[in-house]
Amino acid sequence: MKVKLYLILLFIVLLASCKVVKPHERIFINDPEMQLGSDEMDNYDNYVHSIREGSIPAGSAKSSGGCGCN
Repeated sequence: MKVKLYLILLFIVLLASCKVVKPHERIFINDPEMQLGSDEMDNYDNYVHSIREGSIPAGSAKSSGGCGCN
């Protein structure tokens, strides 16, 4: 009985994760912002970090002070 229940739950999870993407929606998936490890997002994270902490992470370019001005 428990095996059947686990199999049913597994199939529900697998089927719920499937998504059909229409051809005209695929352009949004291929945007650089949607890719993992995007440089634009890293740059924005560094910018926000520099404003909040008043310093920049190691290995990044020089940036603004803690006030958010450049």
